[in-house]
Amino acid sequence: MMPAAHLAGPAAIAAPLPLSARLRAETQDLHDRIETNPRFARLMAPDLGLAEYRGLVAALLGHHAAAEAAVALAGGLLPRALDLDRRLTRSRLLAEDLRALGLAEDAIAALPRCPGYSLRSAEAAWGTLYVLEGSALGGQLIARHLAAVLGLSPAHGCAGMVPHGGETGLLWRGFKQLLDDAARADALDPAAVVAAARHAFDTLDRWVAAA
Repeated sequence: MMPAAHLAGPAAIAAPLPLSARLRAETQDLHDRIETNPRFARLMAPDLGLAEYRGLVAALLGHHAAAEAAVALAGGLLPRALDLDRRLTRSRLLAEDLRALGLAEDAIAALPRCPGYSLRSAEAAWGTLYVLEGSALGGQLIARHLAAVLGLSPAHGCAGMVPHGGETGLLWRGFKQLLDDAARADALDPAAVVAAARHAFDTLDRWVAAA
């Protein structure tokens, strides 16, 4: 009879992390940095004013419009099951929020757009979309705070905070499943996806901090 330790050897080797879990682990430092970004932190401030909030929405629109456009252009590199038309809605909703907050159409059109997104591979598109999709998860908490402090709602002024509404959890789980399936099929270079996600986190952080 073989020793138990010998039989357990191969099984004892840890299975590789799913790519979605690896992304979370290897971008946690940048996620934490964004949460401490003074501009982002103001979204949850008890003394947040309407003008300051409108400026933050304008900055987010500048980023998300550029990132979503880049992902859409690279959409042919991604599985159709992602249904990008259903996911890439935040920039449109942020623009609607700015209209509700009194910003004129020509002023919205003139807002600066974030540079730095040119996605030439499936890995770059997946990594960028990971950041866009993940950024919607905390929106419900922010929306509740905005309702309490500024009297806003998803129907008036903060739709961009909850771009997927009640489908947020469903779409996030579906995204992670499709990502992990693609990685398991050896269709992706995991390190390149992680690098793209880190680039997107860093770009968002720097853009909002400087806006």
